[in-house]
Amino acid sequence: MEGYLEKLRVHLQRELSKNAVDYLQNGLSLYHRKSFRGNQVVIGTLSIAIELMIKALIAKYHPVLLFKDLPIEIKVLFICPQIVTTGAHWRRFDIDIRSSTFKMIELDECISIFYVLFSKKKQLYQPYFKLLASCRNVSIHASMPSFQNYDQDRTVYLALDVYQFIKDQGVFDVYSYGITKADKAFLESYDTERAERVRRKIEAAKRKSKEITHEECLVSIEGWEHFVTKCPVCNSDGVLEGNTEPWMEATSEYVEETGLTFSANSFKCDECGLVLDDVAELSLAGMKDTYDRSAEADKYFEEYQPDLEDIDIGPD
Repeated sequence: MEGYLEKLRVHLQRELSKNAVDYLQNGLSLYHRKSFRGNQVVIGTLSIAIELMIKALIAKYHPVLLFKDLPIEIKVLFICPQIVTTGAHWRRFDIDIRSSTFKMIELDECISIFYVLFSKKKQLYQPYFKLLASCRNVSIHASMPSFQNYDQDRTVYLALDVYQFIKDQGVFDVYSYGITKADKAFLESYDTERAERVRRKIEAAKRKSKEITHEECLVSIEGWEHFVTKCPVCNSDGVLEGNTEPWMEATSEYVEETGLTFSANSFKCDECGLVLDDVAELSLAGMKDTYDRSAEADKYFEEYQPDLEDIDIGPD
């Protein structure tokens, strides 16, 4: 039974990988074609590629995570492959699994699983995955969506970055995509343009800040996914978006201290209009991407009361 389930896992991983690579290649080919002017098609195609890449990654870890509402018999066989059973219990499900009779999870569920598997990547990818989630359905189903070139470029960047990361996990062992010269040139220009974009944002915020006539604006906001800090341009309160996670400093003998760290991935100031879209832009603007919230630890633990196993041992 274990041998069969491993073959099925490999089959699902490779089929998803193959389809992901096909969509990735098609989407990037259209993007690099200078005569092509279809943001909707590029974003839609690459969105599907990214979703399939994540599903291939999930299949590598455990196929049962890919499907919704699997019969309990299949769940038992997947989770307990060491059990001794007759072929009659699982052969009737084999064709259904291979022919996509059972519905797979949606993009948002794929992203949630990805964050569990690779929690350290959440800060980096969260702004991009939010854009992906908002653009995907619109690009596929809307007749006249309104996308900016910036949305398209961020989707292309995400597709290439996610591909490389998932490839490094050993997912594309048979079917893979060869990064082209055009892809490399895009990545280089994307980094250069990002620095220039942040410079323009800061200059625009400086001009607007000169028009502010009132005292500095103070902001108060509740929740663990936002954090108030000073704007690097106008010194008013602005709002960071991200995630708050508990940590614990411990020795082999006893727990010494617990605390909270806020990992920021974007920033917005309503006073001067400065908007920073990801961790790289925060850095270019001279802002930190981690903040200590340990003073609020008691309140956090009262709300969430996480198990000790959920707490990182020591801050990064």
